[in-house]
Order: sequence, then structure tokens, then C-alpha cells
Amino acid sequence: MIKIFKSTILGALLLTIPAFSADMVFEQKENILLKGKIATVKTSKKYRNIEACQALCESRSSCTAYTLDTNKGSCTIFKNVSKEVSNSNTTSGVKK
Repeated sequence: MIKIFKSTILGALLLTIPAFSADMVFEQKENILLKGKIATVKTSKKYRNIEACQALCESRSSCTAYTLDTNKGSCTIFKNVSKEVSNSNTTSGVKK
């Protein structure tokens, strides 16, 4: 009986976790390049649009922001942001 109860609670928790990540809200910043502690940089074609870059950030619990650089064709994911710099080739998003 206790095992069933624990399994039920665990199952309920696992079902609610995706709901939290789906509610992430980003403040989008056009023409802003972020600087800070980089978690990863992706340069494959898969991540060369704003939706894919933001989705990558959403999929990582340590991600606080991202920058898509259309000139370089890169998506940079940040653990933290220390500075914002004007750059006409970039769009960034910061978790609210």
C-alpha cells in the first residue's frame, strides 16, 4: 500500500515538472548581445532561429538567457548575464 502511494506521488510530481518549464517567460531584446558565463554555444543549422535557441535555453535548468547571433549563425546559452552590449546582428532573451 505504501509503495503504491509513493508511486502515485512520484508520478504526480513528474507530470507537473513539464508544466513549469512551459510557463517560462523571456524578455526578448532586439539588437542586444549578452555577456556572461556561457553554458554552451550551438552553431548547427538547427539552432539558427529564435524559436530553437529559446527552446534550447528552456530545456536547460541552468540557463538564464540566450543570444542568437545571425551573423555568426550561433546560439549562445548563458548561466548568468553580466553585461548587455548593442549589436545589430543579435536577438537575446532573458528569463523574467
